[in-house]
Amino acid sequence: MFIDDLAIQDTAIAQPLRPPGQQVFTRRAERLLTLAQGHAMADFLQCCAAIAQAQQACHDSLAEQAVSSTASLRDILTRLHQALGLALGDSSHSAIHCLLAMDDDALQALATSLRTGTAAANAALHAGLPLLGASLQVQAVISARQRDLGRLQHIESDHCPVCHAPPVASLLRRGDSGHAVRYACCSQCASEWHVTRVKCLGCGNTRQLQYRSLAHRDAEPAAPNHKQPHQHRAVQEAECCDSCHGELKIVSTLLDPLAEPFADDLASLMLDMLAGEAGYGRIGVNPYFIAGEA
Repeated sequence: MFIDDLAIQDTAIAQPLRPPGQQVFTRRAERLLTLAQGHAMADFLQCCAAIAQAQQACHDSLAEQAVSSTASLRDILTRLHQALGLALGDSSHSAIHCLLAMDDDALQALATSLRTGTAAANAALHAGLPLLGASLQVQAVISARQRDLGRLQHIESDHCPVCHAPPVASLLRRGDSGHAVRYACCSQCASEWHVTRVKCLGCGNTRQLQYRSLAHRDAEPAAPNHKQPHQHRAVQEAECCDSCHGELKIVSTLLDPLAEPFADDLASLMLDMLAGEAGYGRIGVNPYFIAGEA
């Protein structure tokens, strides 16, 4: 485990709870398109970018029509489906039609399980789950932006204090003191809440943590530098806990100001696979990618 000044929790945090921005989906789409360039999963990242663009258009449309507080999950899913059109494959269209044919209670029950990253038992629905997850995000972001988050008491938690969903990843930002401050980012409403810099969000363990990142096959390992141990850290890392064997991404805006939790998590899914082979289970939930998806 790396220990240096980035591991020290700041005593003064200007924003213990950060609300989602108005252009949260646009920024995500732009980051996905950037990361897709030359990426082995370029088509997948570009598809997710198209979904994020449709999410932003849906969010803005609902806000303009002043119906955002009453928009149903079914309504948002229908809007996203219509907006994406030919960008979706036949299997996705078929699955979404199946989803829309479900009654409200069944659709909501599926959405509730999806919030935790649980795939539907019915394989015919799998291809539609990312769009259902995207609908949940639009609904959650609208709700979060309508709330006065300043009234919420900040309590460090493994779930979002705004909508109680699990995190997608954690994010390093530059704090008031100049050191890195860590936030967990909600997988649904994209609100961020301050968490301890070195701590497993799965079990609360502060020891036996490992930080893993991807490197080029032919890259030479950097020589240890105890004065600057973070000099060769990566934008996307996996924090692996040897206590609960959980793994959660850490994305650094200090190393790349354009880093975005959802996009950078998707672009580093190979890191999750390697962590899984080493015995660590993914803690983060990303609605664009559902484990076990066909």
